[in-house]
Amino acid sequence: MRKKYITKLVNTGLVAIIFSLLICSVLIIGAMANEETVYEITANIIGPGPVGIKKAENIELAANELNRILENAGAPIRVKVTVDFSALKWDPFADKFYMDFKAGQAPDIFTLRNMVELAKGGFIISLDDHVKSFWDSNYYDFYPNLWESATWDNKVWGIPHDISPTGVWYRKDVLRKLGYSDEDIVKLLPPDGSTTLGKLAELAKKAVDAGLVEYGILHRPSSGSGFYGILLAFGAEAYNINTDSLVLNKSAMLNMYKWHADMVKAKVIPPEPPPWSTIHSTFVEGKTFCTMASHVGTPAEWKEAYGLTDEALENDIDFLPFPPAVEGVNPVSVHDFPLYFISSQCKHPEIAALLIMFATSPQACAIHSEYSMRPPYRTSGLYYPTIEHIEYIQRIAPSAKTVRPVPTHADFWTYMNRAFDALKGVEAGIITSAQAISDLENFAATLEGMEIKD
Repeated sequence: MRKKYITKLVNTGLVAIIFSLLICSVLIIGAMANEETVYEITANIIGPGPVGIKKAENIELAANELNRILENAGAPIRVKVTVDFSALKWDPFADKFYMDFKAGQAPDIFTLRNMVELAKGGFIISLDDHVKSFWDSNYYDFYPNLWESATWDNKVWGIPHDISPTGVWYRKDVLRKLGYSDEDIVKLLPPDGSTTLGKLAELAKKAVDAGLVEYGILHRPSSGSGFYGILLAFGAEAYNINTDSLVLNKSAMLNMYKWHADMVKAKVIPPEPPPWSTIHSTFVEGKTFCTMASHVGTPAEWKEAYGLTDEALENDIDFLPFPPAVEGVNPVSVHDFPLYFISSQCKHPEIAALLIMFATSPQACAIHSEYSMRPPYRTSGLYYPTIEHIEYIQRIAPSAKTVRPVPTHADFWTYMNRAFDALKGVEAGIITSAQAISDLENFAATLEGMEIKD
């Protein structure tokens, strides 16, 4: 398998160079003989936070690679790229982009999440033709599910370049104390999530009843992408990208609320979610069997703030996507997908697209994955020499196949906050599951175009 992918990398790398030279040859026609023409491209890349720095540096590496090809071909063209990296949160970063766009100073390449809003507003150009042209040379092995985050109105508008799946972290050492072997654990809780939420709850209850843990299952104390992942595990789709409408699936949401109420009665989930510090510390200390509040990058925080050791990470805890809670649903992870976009103000979109292509090469993917300790967003990344021996990345890699994007609808988080507040009321015994659904129906009536399904 590894040999197959390495061969593919070499072959497709050559094809990418050939395609690049063909496009550049068109540009060369417009350049004066023996006079170098420099095309300037600007990029503004968001982390958020410092862990995303390689997403910016990969744009610079892409320019270096493209210039190397042009130089070797004797082409009198060079690309100069200016990259700004921001550790801002999403909202202020988006505000800055819109201000820059209004002033006619938008970056040529940028990263954001709200694809539908950007496409409908004319802020970005479609990359559909680019992706189709270069599919066999670069985009062939991106995980297929990632294109869900990049496609709207049957067109591709951005390029995926990062994933950090949310899901379930659980304690293998607790299961060993219950008498399960490592082989048993893999069968019960496969890393690809092909088990059930019911099985996870069953194991959590055993751990609680045996007095091995204080908490069986903990979830987020507030709304967030992990909460949306739980909804999806129950089949509660909350957004229709085709109509850009929020969705209330009453029966699926009702099942979700009832399950949590049952878990509180069984003493698997506490009636009130504890604060973040308790969620993190009790899991690291082995006092919580599993947490549904985190993602594949959380161990870095556990190491820095809560004393998680490398030995414990390797031997005592493991990760899987949210297992399905009902039939007909697949294991699912959720991530706030950032995408590389090209602004509609870009004067040289073909060159910008080439830079993005080289910035998402197998090498670039591996660079970001190794630095961030997140799974590669393309399968060939798993076989790249710098990645193939990193046990942690290889272990969490199956979750990449299950990732779904967080919707970017303007009212999505208002909806999720309302749904989560109702969940807290159900778990606390203040309202029933049916009353929670009634509240959401009343909320839906205040939003234009919200779809309601029985």
